[in-house]
Amino acid sequence: MSHGGFTPIARRSVSDEVFAELRDAILTGRFAPGDALPPERDLAMSFAVNRHAVREALKSLQAGGFVRVVHGGGTRVLDVRSTAGLDLLAHLARSSVKPDPGIVRDGLEMRRCIGIEAARLAALRADAAAHARIEASCAAYGDPTHPDADRAFWLEVVVASGNVAFRLALNSLVQAIDAWPDDMDPVLAGDRADLVPHAPLAAAIIAGDAARAGALADEILTQAIDVWAALTAPGGRNKEA
Repeated sequence: MSHGGFTPIARRSVSDEVFAELRDAILTGRFAPGDALPPERDLAMSFAVNRHAVREALKSLQAGGFVRVVHGGGTRVLDVRSTAGLDLLAHLARSSVKPDPGIVRDGLEMRRCIGIEAARLAALRADAAAHARIEASCAAYGDPTHPDADRAFWLEVVVASGNVAFRLALNSLVQAIDAWPDDMDPVLAGDRADLVPHAPLAAAIIAGDAARAGALADEILTQAIDVWAALTAPGGRNKEA
């Protein structure tokens, strides 16, 4: 049955399934950088799919920086840390791979860097409408009817910074956070509970005080890094995360 001129399609295609399997095999180290993936024909037989599905999956892997497809020369696995973009975080979140403690730490450090600069730029660029949104989102901390107050606040700050790259990076971080709730909920509990108050940060942004906004964002966002360090230290609850 057609809806609005479009025909419903399967939620996940065969090539998507093949892509996910191969992606996870690369992320878990089953195929290391420099390794050659099996030929298309062998992969098609292993997955019991046609070669077109395999070819489409390989194209997606190449677009994501996982492999390099050489016409007539096979497919080589790349070092994703050198070739992938920020969307690698989203791929890690969608995969069956448990988060590596170092990757989580790196993501939290990137979150802090983006937050500091976004707060500073918001103080310089935000208009009155953005000020109102930031102030309103800040007031939602502690309100049980707004469980996502922390996310909403930082979204407004990033939007007010006027930096699209920061917004895209935030998207990747949010996907990773949502995919690993058991690991991330304890780490972000202080942020969500307004343990280090966000109200002074909102006030600094509204006042146009970029230096103070950056310093306050640093203080707020460092607490999650400190919690993760404690959890992954010898004897910490998540040391085998």
